[in-house]
Amino acid sequence: MTPTVNGELVNRVQQLRLDGQLGTDTGSGRGGSWVPWLLCGLLALSWVGVGVRYYRQPSAARTADGVEPAAKAAPTTAAPAASGPAAAPGEVLLPLKGNLIPYLQIAVSPRDVAGEITSITFWEGKRVKQGETLATLLNSQYANRFKTDEASVRSAEAQVSKAEAGEVAAAVRVAKAKSALAAAEARVTRALAVQDRTTKDFEQARQQRQAGGISAQEYQKFDADKLVADADTVAARADVETATREVEATEAERTTSKANTRAAKAEVSAAESRRDEAKRLLDNCTIVAPIDGTVLTKKADRGSLVSPAAFNVSASLCEIADLAKLEVELDVPERQITRIRPGLECQLMADADPARVYRGVLHRVMPIADDSKNVIKVRIRVFLPRDEEAGSFLKPRMSVTAMVINRPFTPTPGDQTWE
Repeated sequence: MTPTVNGELVNRVQQLRLDGQLGTDTGSGRGGSWVPWLLCGLLALSWVGVGVRYYRQPSAARTADGVEPAAKAAPTTAAPAASGPAAAPGEVLLPLKGNLIPYLQIAVSPRDVAGEITSITFWEGKRVKQGETLATLLNSQYANRFKTDEASVRSAEAQVSKAEAGEVAAAVRVAKAKSALAAAEARVTRALAVQDRTTKDFEQARQQRQAGGISAQEYQKFDADKLVADADTVAARADVETATREVEATEAERTTSKANTRAAKAEVSAAESRRDEAKRLLDNCTIVAPIDGTVLTKKADRGSLVSPAAFNVSASLCEIADLAKLEVELDVPERQITRIRPGLECQLMADADPARVYRGVLHRVMPIADDSKNVIKVRIRVFLPRDEEAGSFLKPRMSVTAMVINRPFTPTPGDQTWE
């Protein structure tokens, strides 16, 4: 009978079985042990051959110049050229993404005062003028201090008036003392003259008495006149000494009065300074807009406590920015910073409406790089059209695409100014 195909396959599989090839006689310990070792050896030789071929392949694949392909494929570290081809005038040098920021933005807070907000007259988006009232604080403390210091000024001014009056009185006393001194000196002069005359008369009378020309009674009269003149001279000199001391005393009083006047005037100046400071603090309880601009954020409301010096109390009321002066802040990779320079014209398109194109000028390159991103920040000034109201479309933090163009920026009459 002819065997079927399946039968032939079965026979072949049975012929490949190791049992039949190895036999079943294991009694001798040698009959079927060499075939597994033979297969293991063949497998090991195969792997050795594969390894040899792998390690020999780089040597065989060397090119004629002796450089291996791996070496040719390695990246080079040669520095790129310092500058590429010169850009043509009007060519776009760099397209960059950035965000709008106000050129002038101020956080409005009370200056040197703290207290409860009693009224607020602003909201987000409101346009305000410089000096316009934004809020008021409870000011009773500062008002009382101002009244006290104002009373101190009036008291100090009264002390000045009193000191000046004392100075005038001292000057009068000095004048009187000097007049008395002059009179005393005149009396001394008169007494000396009388003394001189009586002394001469007495000497003459003494000589006549010795010659017997006058009587004893007449001699005694000349002697008495001389004694009276001597006494008058002594008294006059004493009056001069007293008047001199009186002048010195009144001069000291006048000096003291002048010092009192200066001290009183200094106290007036100090009191006025305290009053002016109290007035400044009282006025600061009315918070006004520091610039013309738009209120960006509102950080406090009526009834809130604000204090610039406290850490756990709100320090500011709002933020105001001049939206007529906006800038675009861009991050330029360091390797591309040499392609741009201040003064170049820029075209700016906000992502909100790319069809609206604004003109700008690359104004400045920041003096420090950002080493975390290897970029340098640059600022582009935006020139709004004169017929566009500031803040009507462009707003801070909007995303903007900037095209830096290789030509100098020239303002046109239709651009708003940055003056």
